[in-house]
Amino acid sequence: MKDTYTSMTDALSAFNLYSFDNTNISTELSVYAYFLDELNAELTTMLNECFIDTASYYGLSYRELIIGAERMDLSVVQRREMLKLRESICKSSFTLEKIKESIRSFGLDFEIYEYPSLYIVRIDAVGDYSKAERLWITSEIEKIMPAHLSVRLVFGGPTWEECDSKNNTFSAIDALNYTWQEIDNLD
Repeated sequence: MKDTYTSMTDALSAFNLYSFDNTNISTELSVYAYFLDELNAELTTMLNECFIDTASYYGLSYRELIIGAERMDLSVVQRREMLKLRESICKSSFTLEKIKESIRSFGLDFEIYEYPSLYIVRIDAVGDYSKAERLWITSEIEKIMPAHLSVRLVFGGPTWEECDSKNNTFSAIDALNYTWQEIDNLD
């Protein structure tokens, strides 16, 4: 593909009106070519930012701000995936797999536990989140969960599986003879 300057000189040469040996004309055409290249680069960037699959900067930020908060802590690929998942939520998104997909759309690492007899879903979110992030995530997840389910969102701490795997009984823990101060300082 020809560069902009060559394309302009080739097109104007057909008219036999200009002498390109003249430095003024060549200089002027090179300035036009430079700014046309800059304009073309900006238009290409704008077009790329219009679509989730090609966006890499402000297109992602704009879409994230529409649904909540910017997620600059995630990679571009993770942000794209999160946005695609979030935009795919619809009224039929309430099977367990779709609920997990919806929660993934917030960029969370999590474990989900079901208690069907109690109509409770417990979501253990893994990661370090500020109080504001926790409030926002909680409110957004409550918006997408089915109304008949009670959602308990837990940030940090051990998961139920980790607690169960230790197989600690009351007798086993009591036999350790911890003082209250030792218990408070346990990791």
